[in-house]
Amino acid sequence: MQRQLNLRHNYYIKKGENNALLGGMCTNGTKEIALIGRTSQQSGIDLFPFNKDEIILPISRCVKTVIPYRSKILSRINGRCTLNATFSLNSHREICLAKTCGKGGYSASTKNSRNRELKKFLSSGGEVVDQALLTPTQIVDIYFELYAKRWGERPANERQMMDMITSLRDMIFGYVLFYNGQPCAFQLITRADSPEWICFDYVNGGYDRQYNGFCPGTIVTWLNVRAAYELCQRQDKEMRYSFGKPTEAYKDRWCQRAPLGRTLSF
Repeated sequence: MQRQLNLRHNYYIKKGENNALLGGMCTNGTKEIALIGRTSQQSGIDLFPFNKDEIILPISRCVKTVIPYRSKILSRINGRCTLNATFSLNSHREICLAKTCGKGGYSASTKNSRNRELKKFLSSGGEVVDQALLTPTQIVDIYFELYAKRWGERPANERQMMDMITSLRDMIFGYVLFYNGQPCAFQLITRADSPEWICFDYVNGGYDRQYNGFCPGTIVTWLNVRAAYELCQRQDKEMRYSFGKPTEAYKDRWCQRAPLGRTLSF
């Protein structure tokens, strides 16, 4: 992002005994956390399809520290280690995280319904393709086509999206639905791996309305969440699959809400 947006980043790290790395963070100059402040917005960061609904700072849980930069989207993961964080004085800001596919998550009836919808789609000639098998150009073309069919307009960030997907190819996740050889549903999802969890961010997507009888949006959502859950199970990691802010009622059917914190200035 420094190259694309001509930003100047500073990097800070904290080490403990035996030079063990305990944490780090990146800032825009000396005034704000990288990628979420006004400087980034003014530089055009919002044209790149990154979710900025929650920030998880790479700081060890055993560290107690003060974050000398303002934020209203601090993850609860950083709550205990950030001395100047509050989760009660943040206007009830929350993020929607997908439920687990295991115990305590989606009900058996919900999972059975989603699997029946998928089976119906496949038996009628539908196809599921891992986006990893497609080129960045194919992904961008599919995304823009289906976004326009769902929302009635094309996004204005084709160049930025191509740049991002090409540069971060291994961080794109999920499936594309095809029907009669044509794409009918796709969600742009980014993935970031950490030692204890994997973050999946559902950025946006689209589907072809002529296939509403198959519920393609629901099917592709189920496939992506289920695949993320299974990946995390194999790697023995926590799944953090974000649908972003609680802006739509459907998110509460898929998700549980988690509080966001803010850092207090002194």
